[in-house]
Amino acid sequence: MVSTIDGQGIYIENKLNDLIKDYGDEHINLYIQFYENIFPINLRKFFSFLHYEINYLFKYMNSRIKNGHYTAQESRKLIFLLNEIRVVQSNVRATKYDFDIHPYYQERIKELEFFLSESLGSTIPKGFEKISLLETEPMFELKSSFSVKRSDEKVFYPLKLIGEGSYATVYKYKDEIYNCFFVIKKARKDLTEKELKRFKIEFEEMKKLNSPYVLEVYRFNEKKHEYIMEYADETLEKYISKHNNTLNDNERIGLVKQILRAFIYISSKNVLHRDISTKNVLIKKYDGLNVVKISDFGLVKRLDSSLTSKNTEFKGSLNDRKLEIIGFDKYEIHHETFALTRLIYFVLTGKKTISDFKDNKILEEFTLKGISDNVNDRYSTIKELSLAFDKVASTFN
Repeated sequence: MVSTIDGQGIYIENKLNDLIKDYGDEHINLYIQFYENIFPINLRKFFSFLHYEINYLFKYMNSRIKNGHYTAQESRKLIFLLNEIRVVQSNVRATKYDFDIHPYYQERIKELEFFLSESLGSTIPKGFEKISLLETEPMFELKSSFSVKRSDEKVFYPLKLIGEGSYATVYKYKDEIYNCFFVIKKARKDLTEKELKRFKIEFEEMKKLNSPYVLEVYRFNEKKHEYIMEYADETLEKYISKHNNTLNDNERIGLVKQILRAFIYISSKNVLHRDISTKNVLIKKYDGLNVVKISDFGLVKRLDSSLTSKNTEFKGSLNDRKLEIIGFDKYEIHHETFALTRLIYFVLTGKKTISDFKDNKILEEFTLKGISDNVNDRYSTIKELSLAFDKVASTFN
């Protein structure tokens, strides 16, 4: 029988009991309403307990600023509790209990670490500003939850991890008001300034686009480096793999035509996607209709951009491998049509490796032109590619 013991849950419960033993539980529920959507209840109480204790010590810190000295007992207590938070964070990292501290308190804690001392109290440096206490919002937030502000209250929704890459993690949550799913994309913590800038550009470029075939984005959070976007049901890769034996020709051709409409539109906005893959094209399911949604504009190339350099990491599973040699900054429209040709072949055959044309000479000519070694022989626009595909489509009827 598989064990269902929740090790992290037991750990949190033990930590809470230790704190109650040392400090009592008189104020344990004072901030409990900020965490009412957090489970299990011991984690809720753990957050509420620490929220009160930290606020109490910060309030006392504020009262000592003029005096310039933070007393020894409170110094030791604050050092201990901040260390406890760090230890617990470390032990629950990458689990459903993983949490963040409010960004404002994170910054103030960094300041405190420079002068807090366990012996004889702590000398408060000149110019230290009064700490604004978190009395109307939570000090802690689960990484596996997402808050939406409505009127004068915050509503928390549990997050489910649905994807991750080298730059970001992707979660979904269900909004109970709208009764539908949304997606939140979070930049990884270790990104450089340049990578964070590109992450923001991805959002900005997608926000400019207005097409039923491009995933819609809604709001960017500057402090957390994350944004909300439309939810799609699955990747093209997963959809084709699941239904490859039952998909008829009309359905395949319909999907390809949607993809081509999407990229004709994207191209008309002077944008190159540069990361075309079977996983970056999504499928959104409606009653009796599957709609293609283009996503992941993290490598988008703008004509006025200076972010692309020769050393940019090569990505895009369908991209021309020669880009690894000449440099990703040399990516042009004939590289976009190369990747699209391979994507179209995948939709029509269910195969990523080009090997069989089923005795279809027009499909063979279409494909070989699109992936020609000579870039000048490839399709020079998406519209040209689309017109050539019309001839292929006619052979499937």
